[in-house]
Amino acid sequence: MTEPPPSPTRRVLLTVLIVATVFCGFSLLHVTVPGVNEPHYLCKARATWDTSWCSRDFFLKSPAAHAVFFDVVGWFTLHWSLEEVACAGRVISAVILGWGWTTLASPFGLRMRGIVAAAALLCLISLTGNLSGEWVLGGFESKVPAWGFGFAAAGNWLQKSRNDGHLLHWVLPGVWLGMATTLHPVVGAWCIIAVSMAHGSLLLPAIQRVVSSGEMPSTLLLRQWSVMTLTALIFALPGVVPALQVVMSSDLSPWEQGMANRVQVFMRLKHHLDPSRFRPAAWVHSAILLAVIGVCSWRLLNSVKASVIRRHLLILASGLVIAVTGICIGAHRGEVAHLYHWSPRAFLLKFYPFRLIDVLIPVTASILAVVLWKEKVQPAWTARNKLDSRAAVAVLVVGAFLAGYATRQKTPAGYSVAHFAEWKDACIWIQENTHPDSLFVTPREAVGFKWYAERAEVVCYKDCPQDGAGILEWRQRLRDLGWMRPVQLERALEPSDLQWLKQHFTATHLITRDHVVDGQTPVFENDVWRVYDLNGY
Repeated sequence: MTEPPPSPTRRVLLTVLIVATVFCGFSLLHVTVPGVNEPHYLCKARATWDTSWCSRDFFLKSPAAHAVFFDVVGWFTLHWSLEEVACAGRVISAVILGWGWTTLASPFGLRMRGIVAAAALLCLISLTGNLSGEWVLGGFESKVPAWGFGFAAAGNWLQKSRNDGHLLHWVLPGVWLGMATTLHPVVGAWCIIAVSMAHGSLLLPAIQRVVSSGEMPSTLLLRQWSVMTLTALIFALPGVVPALQVVMSSDLSPWEQGMANRVQVFMRLKHHLDPSRFRPAAWVHSAILLAVIGVCSWRLLNSVKASVIRRHLLILASGLVIAVTGICIGAHRGEVAHLYHWSPRAFLLKFYPFRLIDVLIPVTASILAVVLWKEKVQPAWTARNKLDSRAAVAVLVVGAFLAGYATRQKTPAGYSVAHFAEWKDACIWIQENTHPDSLFVTPREAVGFKWYAERAEVVCYKDCPQDGAGILEWRQRLRDLGWMRPVQLERALEPSDLQWLKQHFTATHLITRDHVVDGQTPVFENDVWRVYDLNGY
């Protein structure tokens, strides 16, 4: 006697579990722990709950723009190691992302195998690059579960009929949009704007009827939009209010705030925010994926899911409008100081206008490619080649895992394996042999110092605050240390330099690779790094 097929709910849960396994496996295989941003986020989360930990660190004491994430995750850092929290966070994020992905892909008519295949294809596409450096499948930080909620909101919106008169049905996508914004205000806010713009575009035919015939349109679409957007804004408040306090609350003059935005946009985050700094290959990559989306959409115009595809393309079009606006605002040649109205441009660019398309383009390409395969290619292909779709999906998943592991970066940028091992060795010595309240001057290339050594830093290039005063202080500290002037690396340090570091920053120690202090013996030294005690100066 054959077993009955699994119930729809059980099948959905199984799909979510498999997709989460694909995302989590790819994340762990492709990105080592800690990932590039995990020390930044998790150290801040720990300091939120344990103010005595690295209590003198400049960045950890700066205002937090992702307050909800730090409040939730910080408690776990008190009971688990940072590595354990990172691994557990990746698993939980993958589950949320898998649920959001399943919700998003289901309206396209995809079932378990198609949804898993599209997820694996997304993993593969993510290895080929993007426009502004945004990623979804990597380490554990607030934007990863935020994208999961954003996917779920978009999927719920696609599932609704245009004539769905039950306004309570439109609360759910609003809740997920609000949750995304609470976890990551920038990601969630762009998701709210994109879905709202897509829904608003459905009103255009009704508006045209008003213009041509004077006929009053139904207010149903407007009421749907109002319920969804209002719900999203209410659920977004716990994350939006602290973020706005960081961005807007400042005692700086308008010129100083403009300079802070300029430093953030055109210096620290230029690879994410300045379109003139994006690589030519990144533009070509995005154009190719858009061409793939165009071909797939054209081939699927007469499919049974054509209406869903068109509605999803409205969301993508919203993201493209936002990105093109960002290009118009930020495109420039020459020095930023000569850019016309650079201050308001920097203010607008600091909200990551390219982040949305960096995710929407590969997401749309992967889903539509699988839908096209399922509806147009697979029937003839399988009939000719007797290809088992389960085997094809398995090959795609295994290929994503192997490709992710093959491109795994085993050490941070700028480090050889030997140098990074020596760096961690030095950090372990510091953790075991210095006072917890020590304050270190660390080199420009320092990676994860607070993660490995659990000691405060005077300044870290990676850990830039997000408030205006903090950004200006961060830049000044970098300048004071001379990291902007490579000529300083050509000379040995003098004892007077250590005395200056002690007096100017109240630092207690210096760790360096490039500098040797004349006449001074380091308290620790290995093949690469030296640690000097400043307490005697």
